[in-house]
Amino acid sequence: MRTKRRFPLLAKVAAWLAVHLLVLAVAFAAFVGWQLRLGLDSLLTGATGERLESLGTAISTELAEAEETEWAAIIASRVSPYGLEGFIRMERKIRPDFEETEIPRDVMERAKKMLPPPQKSGGPRPPPGPPRGMDGPPRHPGRGFGPPEGIDSTRALFLAKDDAGANYWAALDIPIPEGGRGRMRHGVLFLKSSDASARGLFFDYRPWLFGGLAVLVLSIAMWTPFVLGITGYAGRISRATEKIADGHFDTKIGATRNDELGKAGESIEEMSARLGHLISGQKRFLGDVSHELCAPLARMRTGLGILRNGADGKQTGRLDSIEEDAEELSALVSELLAFTKTNSAAVVIETVPLAGLCRELVARELDGHEADCSVPDDLSVKADRKLLARAIQNVMRNCHRHAGTDCKVSISAVSAGAIVTLLIGDNGPGVAEGELAKLFEPFYRPDKSRTRDTGGTGLGMAIVESSIRACGGKVSAEKSTMGGLLVRMVLPKG
Repeated sequence: MRTKRRFPLLAKVAAWLAVHLLVLAVAFAAFVGWQLRLGLDSLLTGATGERLESLGTAISTELAEAEETEWAAIIASRVSPYGLEGFIRMERKIRPDFEETEIPRDVMERAKKMLPPPQKSGGPRPPPGPPRGMDGPPRHPGRGFGPPEGIDSTRALFLAKDDAGANYWAALDIPIPEGGRGRMRHGVLFLKSSDASARGLFFDYRPWLFGGLAVLVLSIAMWTPFVLGITGYAGRISRATEKIADGHFDTKIGATRNDELGKAGESIEEMSARLGHLISGQKRFLGDVSHELCAPLARMRTGLGILRNGADGKQTGRLDSIEEDAEELSALVSELLAFTKTNSAAVVIETVPLAGLCRELVARELDGHEADCSVPDDLSVKADRKLLARAIQNVMRNCHRHAGTDCKVSISAVSAGAIVTLLIGDNGPGVAEGELAKLFEPFYRPDKSRTRDTGGTGLGMAIVESSIRACGGKVSAEKSTMGGLLVRMVLPKG
């Protein structure tokens, strides 16, 4: 029988948390991407501007001590660890008519607009104007708004993406002392990167990543006790209800809560206790009635025997009919007694060799029928021998009763881990799919008939279920591959 696939509550919570974090990550990535496209210059007022200016100052110092023919190598050695390409252009080359092949025109035009006017002969270099797209007083990136502290310090001009959308560009105004003349030349250092991070120089993802991980760890640490408390108690409820469904009405959940789950647990325990009282009262009533019926039934059959001695032919026929009714009533009382006994008698669990028991019952109950018993000789189960024999015997009798003289029965057993599954199938008419689960209810008969032709009291399969359950196992019914009914008994391995 196929079982419905289940997903633990904890797995569902973990999956929902993963989806939630994925949505947050996508939203964060979209926000960062939007910010990088629209507001890259704003990064220069923070750590990005400081990193760029520090790099520019180091490059400026080395360039002042080297020949101009060595500048390209110096710049490459400084910027290559960041995956960058560096280009330096002196101020005299930052003009529209200069032929430029390495730097896009839009980047060059932006640098020209952000540089101060050219220096007049003998006069100081005027301070730079505000960056393009910003109103108000000029600012010195990394130090807030206001005039620069001096014209001889490195300044981060801008950080932007070119119009083609292919690369990110940073521009630095760097001073280069002119040796022996006491003059200061200025150049623009262009830094080109194919990604917005530039290995943490333009945009450092690590603080965001570490911050996000810290928030994640803190959130998990705060939510874990709460989630485990809910899922743990839900697991207790699930296990308790499974035991109650197997007939263990004294089951306790074993924990208390002051919320809706706790209220549900208390209600389940109360329901279990009431069901236990109801079932035990019902079984006690059936047992008492069965015992009470035995005495008048015996007297009635005795009286029938006395009447038969002096009866004529016509009266004998009527007495035979009454005798059949008495036998049917006697069979019902016997079944009732057997049913109550399986639920109240002391259970003696022992190791029972399964192959020998099955062969013994086949010889007794299926004599003359085609029966295939393929139970391994070394297979044994933990069970009460009498109860297990009664259960197997009842199933075999049903095979004989419903499949008729052409009955074919297959008995097999398989072992898997700590359990043994005994399968008994026949080629009879079988039972409708919707009625399989009801077969083990007391007095339930699929054909709804109570005639002597079909026989039975409706207690045979109920006795099977109660006997197997008393042995610590489970029983179920399904359609057999032979076309009839297949009874599956699951028992602890011996």
